[in-house]
Amino acid sequence: MPKDFQQILSDQKEERDNLPLHSYCHRRKQQLLDLSSPLAQVVTGMRRSGKTTLCHQAFHAAGIPYAYINFDDEILAALPAEQLNDLLLAAYLVYGDFTHIFLDEIQNIDGWELFVNRLLRRGLHVVLTGSNSRLLSQELGTHLTGRYQEIELLPMSFAEYLDFAKIDAANPSSRAQASRLEAYQTYSLQGGLPENYQVSDHRNYLKTLYNAILFKDVAKRYNVRYPKVLAQLASVLLDNFCREVNYLELSKALSVKGMHTLQNYASYLERAFLIRMVPKFSFKPSRRQQAEKAYAVDLGIVSNFTGLTENGDNLGWRLENLVFLKLYDNREAGDYEIYYWKNGCEVDFVLVRKQRVIQLIQVSYDLSAPKTRQREINALLKAANQLNCNNLLLINYKENSTLANDGHTIHILPVVDFLVDGNQIP
Repeated sequence: MPKDFQQILSDQKEERDNLPLHSYCHRRKQQLLDLSSPLAQVVTGMRRSGKTTLCHQAFHAAGIPYAYINFDDEILAALPAEQLNDLLLAAYLVYGDFTHIFLDEIQNIDGWELFVNRLLRRGLHVVLTGSNSRLLSQELGTHLTGRYQEIELLPMSFAEYLDFAKIDAANPSSRAQASRLEAYQTYSLQGGLPENYQVSDHRNYLKTLYNAILFKDVAKRYNVRYPKVLAQLASVLLDNFCREVNYLELSKALSVKGMHTLQNYASYLERAFLIRMVPKFSFKPSRRQQAEKAYAVDLGIVSNFTGLTENGDNLGWRLENLVFLKLYDNREAGDYEIYYWKNGCEVDFVLVRKQRVIQLIQVSYDLSAPKTRQREINALLKAANQLNCNNLLLINYKENSTLANDGHTIHILPVVDFLVDGNQIP
């Protein structure tokens, strides 16, 4: 066994033991980690979204001793799979006997899934994190079928950010409401990555993180043949968040022969949790993937590309993106799929459960202009009739009201109320 292993794990243990866990943001999904389960608990999400902290907090709250190995280490990242048993021996030397083990960013090791399978067969409780969903879709699906539980962690939600910033989420006073609106403005620009609120140079922090995602989690892992094209595509998608993706036009603009390369690259960006794609709804499932919109997983990273336009155009897109993130994070608990609708009118979000449309959600930053207000309302009403749905929600920046029109009721809700409460989601 290389002598370095025991030293590395000892250093990692010291770092783990000195974490100020009490000062970190509490994450709602911590409760989903089942540390007594015989299934591997797999926490996935964007780099720096808080996966590692969530797992440490869960162990700490449960009072369970555990071994910890962080593979996002310059030495361990290049470890061949045949040396994983030596690393396990070093863990026993550092931690003594243990029943639980936390393997952080283990997808860096080729062949790791066989090692994890062996740990599960021995009866160990295993917690894993990974910054690439390929960890689930291929390796885990092939070798640990039915033996793992996935928990996808997004950056902090707005409700979690309020808790992190110690801002009252429920107080109805005017001052408290103003504080929440101010917090929304900050959050819509800086996003939900916890560390971004602990550094002074936000732009450099986010740029470094973005490059790590792009070139380590995507270009290197997938052996991308044209990394420049990958970077250009990522830039275009983030610069045009909340809008439809036209791969034919993009292939011409980026001088790429055929669309398949760009479609593959976009799927890699999804697997690295940089973006999420929302398909256009059709009652025929085969047509749902023919058109898609791209949404950002974190608006702080978007700010590096877009900033704010002089006339504030992307305030509406930022609001729409935050509504999407709320819907996306709740999709499994709500047992629905997310689409958009475009057929003579456009509705931002169509929620579908078992082939039935259960809610239509339209997003508009400012409804004060009569023309804008009527356009958004008409789109909801047309879609309601076309899709046979009476659960209609219009989310905006400030207005809170109810509107009856054409036999339908439209609930108009401020975005802060939607993001904090979310009870309007079926």
